[in-house]
Amino acid sequence: MFEVGECVAGFTIDEFLGGGASADVFRAHRDDGNGPVALKVLHPNASDHGRVRERFEREFGIASLLDHPHIVRIRAHGEIAAPPGSLGPHHLPSMWLAMQYAPGPSATALIPGRTDEPHVDTILRVAAQIADALDYAHRQEILHRDVKPANILLSRPVSPDGDTPTPVDAYLSDFGIAQFLDDTRPLARNGRVQGSIGYASPELLQAQRLSPASDNYSFACSLVEMFTGEPPYPRHTSFAITYAHINDEPPRLTRRRPWLPSAMNSIFAKALAKAPQDRYPTCTELVDILVRLMRDVPVPEPTRSRRWGRPRNP
Repeated sequence: MFEVGECVAGFTIDEFLGGGASADVFRAHRDDGNGPVALKVLHPNASDHGRVRERFEREFGIASLLDHPHIVRIRAHGEIAAPPGSLGPHHLPSMWLAMQYAPGPSATALIPGRTDEPHVDTILRVAAQIADALDYAHRQEILHRDVKPANILLSRPVSPDGDTPTPVDAYLSDFGIAQFLDDTRPLARNGRVQGSIGYASPELLQAQRLSPASDNYSFACSLVEMFTGEPPYPRHTSFAITYAHINDEPPRLTRRRPWLPSAMNSIFAKALAKAPQDRYPTCTELVDILVRLMRDVPVPEPTRSRRWGRPRNP
């Protein structure tokens, strides 16, 4: 792992943000006056090096085509050469991506615990921005395919009492498994569907053709979790979660948060419809309905006794 002050691909490392089995993420800067970036560096000895390289290339190739205020901008990418004379699979070049830096946590920080209440105003603001970003990507014929709270980054931490003197902005990140609408490549690898099962649409889980409605479904799953503290189908195994997405009725949100208006049940029943054509046609339409519904609803004061870190998902 690189040290603070070390120069990597022309960037000076300022802070280690997080890491995983395949990559590390750092806050870094260049002396060009453009401010900090999030620098993601692939581990050259990752066991799934080939697959992760493909994700890096895809993330740069697709995300660099998008220009939206609430999509993380990809600034540059490249390779760090292996040391001279090094041999073998553990001495491969490392790929890197330099991305827009978001100083806040991911939207997982907005998910309330069992004894907490959600901060509705902040959730709706974040939802409106991400909805606009997704609808924009869909107009460019690009599907994200992995919409979830962990892939939504916030501009700053949210205070424990929910007070937001400076509004929070949100940014859609991680286009590593995104695809173009006309992409005909198989959606599964070795029988396993790529994506996050807790937020995956029935058609993705069944390796069927995807559409913007597939992202819209994942977006709705994310909102269910931010409003209630749980994803739509909190089962104990991947098989049970997959079965529920394909077969079970959408959850009634008022059973989890009784103060929510009963109309939320029918709204999310449509947003989480099994058939893509039965869902809301855009993410923005769903959010607009929620904003109008929640405008006059008495909302309990948000309480926050949970994490305020800055998770990153390499």
